[in-house]
Amino acid sequence: MKKISNNVFLGRLTQILNVAVLVLFVLSIVFLLKFDKVNVVKVGSEPSYLKAKEHLHSVEHPLKQNQAEVDYYAYKLDTLSKHQSAVAKDKKAVKSLQEDIDRTKKTLSEKQEALAQTEKAIAEEKVLFEPIEAEYNDLVDQTSKAEGTFSVVAMITLVLFLIKIVVWAVWTYKNSKSLRGVCPWMTKAAAPSWAFWGWIIPVYNLIKPYTFFNELYEETEYALTDKNIVPEDSKGDNDFLLGFWWGMLLFAVCLCNFILLSAFFGEGPAFYKLNHNTVAVVAIIFWLVYVLMEVLIVGKYNKMNKMMLDNEDKF
Repeated sequence: MKKISNNVFLGRLTQILNVAVLVLFVLSIVFLLKFDKVNVVKVGSEPSYLKAKEHLHSVEHPLKQNQAEVDYYAYKLDTLSKHQSAVAKDKKAVKSLQEDIDRTKKTLSEKQEALAQTEKAIAEEKVLFEPIEAEYNDLVDQTSKAEGTFSVVAMITLVLFLIKIVVWAVWTYKNSKSLRGVCPWMTKAAAPSWAFWGWIIPVYNLIKPYTFFNELYEETEYALTDKNIVPEDSKGDNDFLLGFWWGMLLFAVCLCNFILLSAFFGEGPAFYKLNHNTVAVVAIIFWLVYVLMEVLIVGKYNKMNKMMLDNEDKF
C-alpha cells in the first residue's frame, strides 16, 4: 500500500493566510486613502507655492548685483579719499579728484538706495511667502507621515503575501509528490519542483503556477474517478473555475496594484482623471473575489486529498 500524505493542514494554512492578506490589504487601502486626502491638498497647493517661490526668487535676483555695486563704489570712494593727500599740492588734480569723489558719492548713494529698495521688496515678499511656505511644508510633513504609515502596512501585506505563496508552493509540491507516488502516469506530468520554480522564473511565473496547479487538480480528480471513489458525472467546470481564479490573481496583484500606484502616486492622467475612492473600492472588490476564489479551490482540493487518504487502500 502506497503512502498518501495528508496536506490538508497546509491547505487550511493557505486559506488563513489569504484571509489575513485580504484584511491587511483592506487596511492598507484605508491608510492609502488617508494619505491621499492630504496628498491631494498638497498637490493642489503646489502650483501656488511654486509660483510664490518663483516670484520671491525674481525679487531676490537683483540683490547680489545691488550689493556688489554698493561694495564696488564704497571701495572706490575709499580709494579716492586716500588718494587726496597724494595730490594735495596740485590744484588741478585736487579739483578733478574731488569731482570724481562727488560723482562716486552720488552713485554710491543711488546704489545704496537701490539696495535698500530691493531689501525692502524682499522683506515684503517674504511676509507674503512665509505663510504659504509654512502651510505647504506642513502639508508635505503630513503627507510624508501618512505615506510612511501606508508603506509600513503595505510592506507587511507584501511579506505576508509572499509567505502565503511559499506555503502554497509547499502545499502543491507535497500534493504533487503524493499523487506522483500513487499514479504511474504522473511521471509524464510536470515535476513537483515546478511548484517552486513556477513562481520564481520571471515572465514564466505569469502562467506556470496556474498550469501546474490545473494539471495537479485535473489528475487528482481523474485518479478519484478512475478508482471509483467519486462518480464520473461529479466533475464540475473546473477549467473555468481555475482560469477565473488565476485571471483574478493576475488582475488583483499586477494590474490592480499598478492602477493604484498610478492613481495615488503618479502625476499623470490617472491621478487627475480617476476617482480615487472608486479605484480603491474596485481594488478591494477584485482582491476579495481573488481571495474567495483561492479559498474555494483550496477547500475543494483539500476535500479530494482527504478522499484519497480515506481510500488509500484503493491506490
